[in-house]
Amino acid sequence: MENYSIFVDLACDIDKDIIEKYDIKFIPMNYSIDDNEYVSKSYLTIDEMKNFYNKMRDGHVTKTSQITPFSYVEYLSDYAKRGENILYLTLSSGLSNTYNSALLAKGELEDEYNDFKMMVVDSKGATGGIGLLAEIASKNKENGMSLEDNYKFMDSIKNKLKHWFYVDDLKYLKRGGRVSGSKAFIAQTLNIKPIMCVDEEGKLTAIGKKIGSKRSAMALVEKYFETRDEKYNFIYIDHGDDIESANIVKRLILERDKNVIIHMTQICPVIGSHSGPGTVALCHISK
Repeated sequence: MENYSIFVDLACDIDKDIIEKYDIKFIPMNYSIDDNEYVSKSYLTIDEMKNFYNKMRDGHVTKTSQITPFSYVEYLSDYAKRGENILYLTLSSGLSNTYNSALLAKGELEDEYNDFKMMVVDSKGATGGIGLLAEIASKNKENGMSLEDNYKFMDSIKNKLKHWFYVDDLKYLKRGGRVSGSKAFIAQTLNIKPIMCVDEEGKLTAIGKKIGSKRSAMALVEKYFETRDEKYNFIYIDHGDDIESANIVKRLILERDKNVIIHMTQICPVIGSHSGPGTVALCHISK
């Protein structure tokens, strides 16, 4: 079997059992709470995640910063020296400049190490969407698929990746410039939860609105059953420290199809800084 590793960055949310089974590796990413900066190198504990979201609820300001080409080169040089090739699934280029930074680092590393190859896939996704792609890529590798063929497969299937989600409070997306202040105020006042998706360009798009968490959960589930590819019967339900709402989505799905394999994760600080506590997302492969 060809020697290469599957990499994601810390904008990815993925089941820990899947990480361990396939030895999926992470590129660290930075986030900050007020003036304190943190390097997220691996999954935070449940208590750490709860502390992160509680600080957001208490009004502390959270921010993220993209990975620089220099950071990529510094972090991946040891793999390049060993000739251990890389398939890297990045955060969507529609949400961050991470993909372009990775391409610059790829060029520099491949120029310096002639036997090294790094294939970079713009996932057009985030959170559990990247987790889904990483799991599929890992299964492809286990089944003997080459680095180049796996890259081509991932580059095609990413266009079938769907993210349906709602946020509890639009003020976090407003702060990042993704929605207007007036929309955020009206939504908060009326308890309206915008139903959103990640579009074909990997950007956030509003597709509807519901009042209350139960109706919002039902909207995500309807979108899933309307568009799913039953060949891929595993999905991700990700949440911003709101397990109760995530469990509503899970229950509604299993009531209609008990064979769906559901991975549940908390949304990492890199994405949670922008979506906020109370966010619930459903990620799957579509027809």
